[in-house]
Amino acid sequence: MRAVLTEPPGGLSATHLADVPEPSPGNDDVLLDIRAAALNPADRFLIDGRYPGGPKPPFVVGRDAAGVVVTSDRAGRFPVGSEVVVLQSTLTDVGQGTLCERQRFPAATIAPKPPDWSFAEAAAAGLVYQTAWQALTCCGEPRTDQVVAVIGAGGGVGLAAVQLALGVGATVVALARSSEKLQLLNELGVPHSFSLDEPELKRLVKKAVGRDGADIVVDTVGGPQLTTAVHLVAPRGYVGELGVLGGVEGAVPIPSLMFKRASIHGILVSGSTPEEAQHEWTRIVDVLSRSGRRPVIDRSFALADYAAAFERLAQHPLGKVVVDMK
Repeated sequence: MRAVLTEPPGGLSATHLADVPEPSPGNDDVLLDIRAAALNPADRFLIDGRYPGGPKPPFVVGRDAAGVVVTSDRAGRFPVGSEVVVLQSTLTDVGQGTLCERQRFPAATIAPKPPDWSFAEAAAAGLVYQTAWQALTCCGEPRTDQVVAVIGAGGGVGLAAVQLALGVGATVVALARSSEKLQLLNELGVPHSFSLDEPELKRLVKKAVGRDGADIVVDTVGGPQLTTAVHLVAPRGYVGELGVLGGVEGAVPIPSLMFKRASIHGILVSGSTPEEAQHEWTRIVDVLSRSGRRPVIDRSFALADYAAAFERLAQHPLGKVVVDMK
């Protein structure tokens, strides 16, 4: 079968389309005929050897996928022909990638594909929507009377957080640097959007929402934006911290955190048990379906054009970059 294989010493120059043996599923695995796989920045980190604890080459990269079951597990949880999506959990093996025509996965990490979603939409949802949902639900599900601010709203997880927060009826504030992305977010129904470079950001956000900050701040960037997040959070609110693209260290204004009695929660999608991941997926699909929203696709590429797909990913588009296997 065809697969995007990264060989020693690693890096995109050592990555190529190769013919590799089809994986053999174990008793608790399903073998999936992959129809679509979505790219994430973490995939490029893996290829370049910059993913903490990542596998050593050779490996097939990719974490998100949707497809059709061709071999069921021993318990028969997903019969042959089932259209499914791959979830992220403690059972996720980042060395068992999805940029290939077939792959085996533990049955506990598989969930039904919404019947009215395309394979591309389903593949685009797993990692980013699960991560966003965890950030939004640290203290229970967000409510219609709450304000959610999303730092890095134009990225994959940021856009997912925006859609889910809108889906539950919360007031959303989108924060990004790209004026083009902020305009697109407005067109998707975001009522308030501001540039992260705005010097009066805290005052403008408070004025826009008519209260003393956001109940939930989702920070998908990290680094210095953690400081911004703490300044924007409302009394007794919290920051869901999940970003490292802006840096692995961030300054916390301790007096602001103390006087607000606010908190910071670290988010790690691979920390969910398989049971938790299944519950997350059920709620994600329900919220999106009830609100008439779906994952946003930027562009789809053929498997042979994987390098162009990674080039597009590096341009930080609004929406997911997907590789179509068929």
